[in-house]
Amino acid sequence: MSSATRLLEAVETFLETSAAVSFNRRKRRALKPIERRLELAMQRAFRRQGRVFVKKLATLKDRFPTETSEARLSEAIEEWEWLALYAAAVQETLKAFTEPIDLAARRALRAGALHVLADAGVALSFTLKNPRAVSFLKEYGAQRVTKINETTRDYIKSVVTQGVEEGWSYDKMARAITARYEEFAVGQPQQHIASRAHLVAVTEAGEAYCEGNMEVAQDLEAAGLTMMKKWSTVGDSKVSDGCRDNEAVGWIPLNQAFPSGHQRPLRFPGCRCDLLTKRADAMSKAA
Repeated sequence: MSSATRLLEAVETFLETSAAVSFNRRKRRALKPIERRLELAMQRAFRRQGRVFVKKLATLKDRFPTETSEARLSEAIEEWEWLALYAAAVQETLKAFTEPIDLAARRALRAGALHVLADAGVALSFTLKNPRAVSFLKEYGAQRVTKINETTRDYIKSVVTQGVEEGWSYDKMARAITARYEEFAVGQPQQHIASRAHLVAVTEAGEAYCEGNMEVAQDLEAAGLTMMKKWSTVGDSKVSDGCRDNEAVGWIPLNQAFPSGHQRPLRFPGCRCDLLTKRADAMSKAA
């Protein structure tokens, strides 16, 4: 390999890295206010759901032991009973979750789409009336909240099961459930994630933003351009092996899946990766 070729490759790598850093910064500026509003909304939603569930659980208060009496086996709370109350609490607080998630998704999707259009330098418009956007956003919040509530149910199940087995009073059970919901709002599930509320915000904003990237690239390809894509990580020690493998393949055709099987980030909740896209002719000119 000649010195000129090595220099050209080094320059190309530098330019790609600089472009990825610039893209990530622009993404962060666009998503930061969206994520913050959604995080605050999720904090309120988790706390409200906790209050509603504890209140509904109070209908079984007479079945709990007290400080002066133990629960009789015949009076033990059955799983189906508290699950029914949890389901009712979920239904009562549904809009507290779905509405802010839907709003954040619309804003993040549009931002991701417009950023790709700006980089592509083509005269193509994008609105949320785009068929791909309409399909993605249809019942988006409801679908995502179903998964959130399933995870919440599993967390709460461990609390209620322990309480029933250990003979907790209603007051002790209510305090434990309330504390768990408070942890959802301000806990520490991951090193770079502040709470479940934060995790939801980061995940949903990032998911919709990358979808916007992908949708515009698909529209450009449908218009006759050949588009390529690349998985971009933040490059620190916290990046998972699966995301590193996706990044390692470099630029691939738009409709080709990455090694993990994903068409685009995010690969998992809280994933910090970006989707980079570019026209194939721009790559050939650079070469």
